[in-house]
Amino acid sequence: MNDCQVLDCRQLKIFLAVWEQKNISKAAKKLNLSQPTVSAHLKTLEDQLGVRLFDRTSRTVEPTVAAKVLYPHARRIIRLNRTALDEIAALLGNSAGHLEVGASNIPGQYLLPGLLARFKANRAGVKVSLKIADTLEVTKQVDAGAVEIGFVGARVENRRLEFEECFDDELIFVVGNGHELAGQEAIGLDEILEQPLVIREKGSGSRMTVEAALRQKGLNVGKMKVLMELGSTEALRQAVKAGVGCAFISRRAVADDIACGLLQEVKIEGLKIKRRFYLCWSLNRTLSPLASAFVGFVSEINPKKE
Repeated sequence: MNDCQVLDCRQLKIFLAVWEQKNISKAAKKLNLSQPTVSAHLKTLEDQLGVRLFDRTSRTVEPTVAAKVLYPHARRIIRLNRTALDEIAALLGNSAGHLEVGASNIPGQYLLPGLLARFKANRAGVKVSLKIADTLEVTKQVDAGAVEIGFVGARVENRRLEFEECFDDELIFVVGNGHELAGQEAIGLDEILEQPLVIREKGSGSRMTVEAALRQKGLNVGKMKVLMELGSTEALRQAVKAGVGCAFISRRAVADDIACGLLQEVKIEGLKIKRRFYLCWSLNRTLSPLASAFVGFVSEINPKKE
């Protein structure tokens, strides 16, 4: 490759979309481009680099060793390009830029839509991308630079990330109307081990919080009768309403169901599971002006409680 050649940001964005989607047609749909256009740009990039970036199969594409080398640099180039544009916009007094946020289920579904709408209210030129995954995956995305800000339900061990507390949450024990516990105001802690449960998947902040609270009370979580592990709070809600089992769910997520009588809260004697949500960002990267503004906005409307 000639020393005078430069990497084209549009081609790098297409490369990243194909990497993330593992499918050229899905990447094209995400980018609002035609499949031939995506393929052509990808081939131009491969020709420029003199190396194949993806091995094509009938349904997916798999990154080659060269693609794995390029990926972190491509993320960094796109991030720096966006940061430069945001900082120039800030210098000129323009409210513009692109904010990428990753969030776990509860904040992503029940907090961030409203928060982001308020944040954007006086920033008409701001574009927001919100990616929802479990807490562990979101922190990995922040660490890798795939998103700039994370909004998660638990603090994880990662010295490269900064965590700032914000917003309270409570996880409550709920059952469906036809369950044998329906109508009971409270049960003993040991009775949890007798009930069929549906729980979130490993890596979920909700699951980490529940298991930590039960262990602190001396309960052996390995003896719980887990019928299903589900990948979202919505799946948990629907399973409980369908009578599959009981579950610990965020009060924010089931408040309407309880008010309408579709689900019932059963208190557990001596157990109250409170938690906080956290904003997180990388200590190894300088936040863009827009991301810094968002952190300040969240801190201002819901200051950290000591």
